[in-house]
Amino acid sequence: MIQYIINPQTNKHIYDVTLRFMASKNTHDLYLPAWIPGSYMIREFSKNIIKISTNFGAIYQQNKNTWGITNLEAGKMVEVSYQVYAYEYGIRTAFLDNYRGYFNPTSLCLAIDGFEDNEHSVTFANNLPDMWQVAVGLDNVNGCFIAKDYDELLDMPFEIGLLERYEFIVANTPHYLILSGNILPFDKERIISDMTKVCEYQIKMFGGVAPYKHYTFILNLSGEVYTGLEHRNSTLLMSPSYALPNLNGTNEDDYIKLMGLISHEFFHTWNVKRIKPKVFTPYNLQEENYTKLLWWFEGVTSYYDDLVMYRSGVIDQKKYLGFIIDAINNVYKFDAVNKQSVANSSLTAWIKYYRQDENSPNSIVSYYVKGSLVAMCLDLLIRDNTNSKYSLDDVLRYMFTNWQKNPVGVDEDEIPSIIKAATGIDLSDFIKLATETTDMLPLVDLLAKFGLHLNTQTANNYQDSGKYYTSLSDIKPKVSLDLGMKLDKHSLGYIVKNVYANTPAEKSGIAANDLIIAINSTKLTNLERQINFIQDGEIVMLSLFRQESLLDIPIEITTSKTQKYNLILENQLNLGRWL
Repeated sequence: MIQYIINPQTNKHIYDVTLRFMASKNTHDLYLPAWIPGSYMIREFSKNIIKISTNFGAIYQQNKNTWGITNLEAGKMVEVSYQVYAYEYGIRTAFLDNYRGYFNPTSLCLAIDGFEDNEHSVTFANNLPDMWQVAVGLDNVNGCFIAKDYDELLDMPFEIGLLERYEFIVANTPHYLILSGNILPFDKERIISDMTKVCEYQIKMFGGVAPYKHYTFILNLSGEVYTGLEHRNSTLLMSPSYALPNLNGTNEDDYIKLMGLISHEFFHTWNVKRIKPKVFTPYNLQEENYTKLLWWFEGVTSYYDDLVMYRSGVIDQKKYLGFIIDAINNVYKFDAVNKQSVANSSLTAWIKYYRQDENSPNSIVSYYVKGSLVAMCLDLLIRDNTNSKYSLDDVLRYMFTNWQKNPVGVDEDEIPSIIKAATGIDLSDFIKLATETTDMLPLVDLLAKFGLHLNTQTANNYQDSGKYYTSLSDIKPKVSLDLGMKLDKHSLGYIVKNVYANTPAEKSGIAANDLIIAINSTKLTNLERQINFIQDGEIVMLSLFRQESLLDIPIEITTSKTQKYNLILENQLNLGRWL
């Protein structure tokens, strides 16, 4: 067995790690992954390794993430000691302070080349802070957490600290909610009830038997970000502390956002942790693993996360259709949808989606959000062409059944043939158009067949989203002036975050990180109100700092040219064919 003994040095933000193994030859190589499955960017975890040594033989670094040990003797125990600096608060790497610790083994556990199929164990030194607990998806055998091989170990995030644990049973299988961080008083019964509904629905959808012995939801409550990373029988989540359902029932939007995240990561239990691209079978964690199919594995999951909440009764129909119209607007308001296909977005995630900059809204389409719209179209097309005999559910069940028989993974161009085998419908032309081109998805026609009218309206600005209405008469037209950029309020004015394509800001040469301080020589205190005193087509002077220079830049203010989509219910009976 390969053994890791973890000794957290909380004040130093350092994990002391001791790796023990029995040498089988005179030399052995060690390596650390360069990325973590589910997060498609080379992260260079080995950069945080410091002070590595061995009790036997000589150790030397071969490249950025590989070490060699020489002068060993077969049959003798080797002990490698090293430190890992851990101060990246999040879900993908490792963190440690006096109040909380977490780590993914991809950041901490050096692999022994050739020993990956051996059992691996993790134990903690006996100096954990008082009352600290450990949460992980591995079985605990007398304080020793055991993985059947290195691949399983890498899929098991650890959370350590002062934890709250809640257990609930779904499909005769224990599930755990582990909370850490700033835990405010919350409605425990509600979140456990809703999580039970979501888990129960998804397990039933895939055949009724959970594909694991137990499942652990690890939720750290801090900051303002909602994020998660899927694992085979657990997920590591982060959300604001105010996202838990409060006892007054007054934070519905925040709570439903958290529940959507939980639903999303749990759905990955099947869609990417079991069913996955062939290029991920197995993963090569030393370099990029390119696939065009993230639109399926993230997009389909993004479609079902909210749909499952609706089907299981966590949200109502109005709320669900509001999510649909938000997704449509989040894709089609920005010029990037005309420049990048969702397949290319998948392929280039390593250098584009996970490395976004100020120009990303003009150049990158989300394989999550547009992928969810492609998935919705596939679901509606299957339902429409089979008189609702089949749906996208049947395709996913078919894929999971096949994976259970032969877990080889999905070929890059195999989705059309899978859909045809599962439903009898040939959607190869649609899939090519939807994923390989930037052509508009047939949302108007498809939604109309299911009782929904998709109309366009001038948006106030790029942050203005459309809505779901039960009547066309509820829509109130409004015309606003728009500069064409996203701004953050600053004590001196506004900082430019993004400049959108084909807008007054772009035409005038406004740039990201400009600090706009005045308009027509008047201090900029409230842009939204001050701009209302300007006429359509009027040229004004913006005063701004760019780097070290004070600049005056003329800009023509015009009414917003941005279009937003609204969704209007026209026929509830037809909508019932879908929802």
